[in-house]
Amino acid sequence: MQRYLLPLISSFGLLIFPTLESVAQASLPSEIPDWPLHTIDASSSGADGIKLADVNKDGRKDIVTGWEEGGITKVYFHPGQRKVQREWPSVIIGQTPSVEDALLVDLDGDGAHDVISCQEGKSNQIRIHWAPRRKWAKASRWQQEILPIADGKMMWMYAEPTQFQGQQSIDLLAAGKGPDAFLGWFDIPAEARDLTQWTWHPISPVGWIMSILVRDMDGDGDSDVIITDRKGAARACRWLENPGPGATQKEAWESHTIGAAGLEVMFMDFADLDGDGEEEVVLVEWDEKKLRVYKRQDKQGIKWQERIFSLPASMQNPKSVSIGDLNGDGIADLVISSNTQGRKVNGLIWLDGQRLEHPQEADYQAISSAHNAKYDKVVLHDLDGDGDLDVLICEENYGPNSEGLGVIWYENRLVK
Repeated sequence: MQRYLLPLISSFGLLIFPTLESVAQASLPSEIPDWPLHTIDASSSGADGIKLADVNKDGRKDIVTGWEEGGITKVYFHPGQRKVQREWPSVIIGQTPSVEDALLVDLDGDGAHDVISCQEGKSNQIRIHWAPRRKWAKASRWQQEILPIADGKMMWMYAEPTQFQGQQSIDLLAAGKGPDAFLGWFDIPAEARDLTQWTWHPISPVGWIMSILVRDMDGDGDSDVIITDRKGAARACRWLENPGPGATQKEAWESHTIGAAGLEVMFMDFADLDGDGEEEVVLVEWDEKKLRVYKRQDKQGIKWQERIFSLPASMQNPKSVSIGDLNGDGIADLVISSNTQGRKVNGLIWLDGQRLEHPQEADYQAISSAHNAKYDKVVLHDLDGDGDLDVLICEENYGPNSEGLGVIWYENRLVK
């Protein structure tokens, strides 16, 4: 990452060179930043996660979100650029007790995005919400079913579609938390709506899954799986090696540790930070309250170099990190979210990629103003069509003195 070793210009015009000094543990300034907050929906409680897809085929990305404490899953329809700063039209597609994650994917090949919702708590189910081919905003046209093979198997936390068995089929990765939790995949039959024919193939035990990403990690042409697992004996950021098509693909996969072994790792991202054509793993964790970057050292994905960065005091319970060029300079920046744990501080910040080599306290800039907030995973997307990346996120706080922000986005004004 040598391209980040750049001199910095202070507000007094002095030339300052970065040092190896760690970031000071002080709170960010409390003044309101120049990132206007817009509410998509704050009508229920426990908004938990955001996934995007064009549901109504108008060329704009729509949203699905599960409301954990509210026990519902909703689809939000992008209203167009002129109305994007207002609350979005939506539809409740099903009752989903203790929903932890929801995603949009066309399971049955009819051209409509169905919804898969994962439930934990007392539910421990995966529900399939079959989408209509038109009139998507009409709740009665959505059909909901419980996936039999998943019912009661574990507390389901997260799912991700993939294609392990060729381009003509959809498979579904999923994982949970708790003593009986596994990462595995559902083999979906050609007749996807016959849920009795879905089969489950566990590939690795987990303690509490946070992230699931699909990449070819060893260059052999098939899809491997990267995870962050925050609890249990194998907690770490690691990847599972796809053994290739056939019977062995339905058995346990070999696990390779990337880093942060023994730490409570949270959400991760995997993208090219330094412009060398190779993706880096970036994550945050709760034990040492650090930002960690892992750079590949071999083509097989076995050796990784770790770099560790301190975070401001307001980020003492960091939740997620996402990568994208926020200010239009062609260099990847970082957005970091946090659970403020009842404190009213800035829980959503960004770091200019040019400051990544040795970031100082002042380099972490506020996106949110001070809130008592339990921010979730950051999604970077141009919501208002002005050419830059906005910050889309859920705030799932529901306890005493909660501000209940719900499904929200922060408007990027860095690019003039």
